[in-house]
Amino acid sequence: MRVHGDIRITRSSNVILEKDYSNYRDPLLADFSNICGYCGKHISVAKKGFEIDHFVPISTDETRICDYNNLVMSCFTCNRKKGPKWPTEDKELCHDGFHGFVDPATDEFDTHLGRDLNGAIEHYTDVGDYMCGVFKFSIRPTDIVWKSMELVKRKKQLYNIRKNSKLDNDEKELFIEIQEELDRLLEYLLGEGE
Repeated sequence: MRVHGDIRITRSSNVILEKDYSNYRDPLLADFSNICGYCGKHISVAKKGFEIDHFVPISTDETRICDYNNLVMSCFTCNRKKGPKWPTEDKELCHDGFHGFVDPATDEFDTHLGRDLNGAIEHYTDVGDYMCGVFKFSIRPTDIVWKSMELVKRKKQLYNIRKNSKLDNDEKELFIEIQEELDRLLEYLLGEGE
């Protein structure tokens, strides 16, 4: 299974050039479908919000500070874990086959990282192993976050069913009970989150 599930991240090519990279927040959220490019967490379950990461760090290539194709929508945790790391030290080389990073908006990302049957992020290559180590995926609740996101999707589906059908009083009461139970379960699963 893919880290991003059924979402395909692609950067728009018609973005207006900005002088301040923070002005790209809305287009990036749209291009990244409101998920973290690195761990796939949806913004709706992110306790600490989302930030803009410079894929090639500013400290490695300051000329790309406002290059839209160098920006990644990232959860707070992934952005802090990656920080200015760039092990190849070559701004043109994102990895050497063993160490480095893969742009989540490329197809190559899926060859290095994925999810196991429980939703935990796993690696398939040495580069994926390096990324898992940097992002600390093995000690973060990536499986719980994934399951929570799946619950949120199902909750929306349930709401749409309710919205598009007429329920009698007993069915309405059952619907409300299910919604409340899902809310409690999500709160439990996410807890303090990350």
